[in-house]
Amino acid sequence: MALIALPSIGKNALPPLTLAYLATLLEQRRHIVRIYDLALEPEASLTTVLPLLRSFRPHVVVVAGESAEMLAAIAEVLRADASATVVSAPMSRSGLDAARVCPGVLRRILVQTRAEPGASLGASLSLDPLPFPARHLLSLERYPLRAIGGELQTTVLVGVSDAEGERIVFRSPTQIVAEFRGVAQEFGIRHFLLPDVPVTGDREWLQEWLMRLAEAALEISWEAIAQPGRLDADMVALMAHAGCEALRFQIDAAEVFESKTAREQVRQAVAQARQHGIFSRGDMTLVPPYESIPYLVDVAATFGLDDVRFDVAHEDAVGAGFDETKLRELARQIYNQGRDRQRFISRFGPALGNLIWHLRGPRRPAPRQFDDEGLIA
Repeated sequence: MALIALPSIGKNALPPLTLAYLATLLEQRRHIVRIYDLALEPEASLTTVLPLLRSFRPHVVVVAGESAEMLAAIAEVLRADASATVVSAPMSRSGLDAARVCPGVLRRILVQTRAEPGASLGASLSLDPLPFPARHLLSLERYPLRAIGGELQTTVLVGVSDAEGERIVFRSPTQIVAEFRGVAQEFGIRHFLLPDVPVTGDREWLQEWLMRLAEAALEISWEAIAQPGRLDADMVALMAHAGCEALRFQIDAAEVFESKTAREQVRQAVAQARQHGIFSRGDMTLVPPYESIPYLVDVAATFGLDDVRFDVAHEDAVGAGFDETKLRELARQIYNQGRDRQRFISRFGPALGNLIWHLRGPRRPAPRQFDDEGLIA
């Protein structure tokens, strides 16, 4: 069985966990499985994989991705090139949809290959009794995942979407701790990223998981998404005790600009994290009208985050007639200027700090092609 993971447009190249869970189910049925992740070769095309497939000579090729158009095009090429059965599988890379998607794809593979489907194969699966994703089939060191100290990092799911895909169901705390232990022992990786799902979504679950993780004493560190409004001093202290090295805050630029409460929640969460030596990252999504970027980003510069990443939806930028890369660069320049000013204000007070910053001179961005849109203040 050859499993091909297509890249996700405009997203970071995370390991394709949904496909890795499918690989686990196939290996349970004693199939020989290989995973080819096209996201690891951004300059390459399917032609790079075709020679590998001809050498491997799989009976079934599964093409997995989020774009229906790309799936159809790749599947057509594969059917014309190989004698193998080709199965198109719409799925995410994150693993959030593994419980919903994998049973259906597995059933299609078994039917098309005329294998015995098995009476135990239901409409959906639970990730708790399911063996962990087949990371041994992935080149984990090739993904752009690094902890704050530069160490190799990998992803682990804390929850999955339900059968309707409308809410998150958290995994058993003991299973997550066991997966941490297994990855550390098998691959030597001791830094983990918990993507997509804010761990603060269920306080009772979070407390139990943190307690079990602290008791396990695995000597690992982790980075997770947190909602600022659901953090307090006690919870942050418990997170630090359980090995949290970084927290990500997903910041809605318009919300924090309009709401004083939202701004204070972010500032307080960052301050609490810093007290316990936890690195704070901000993921800020910029939305139209982009003329407001200078004001929105300037507010974000006052939060005291250790790092910030600006994201622009590809469709929104194209629809508004902007280049998303240039929008990110502009936001970064404005943010750096705001951070410079905030450092002077924090040290010398608002009046003197602003004066010194103006006398020193803000760092001017290089000339850009934004003047006609009125983006440069």
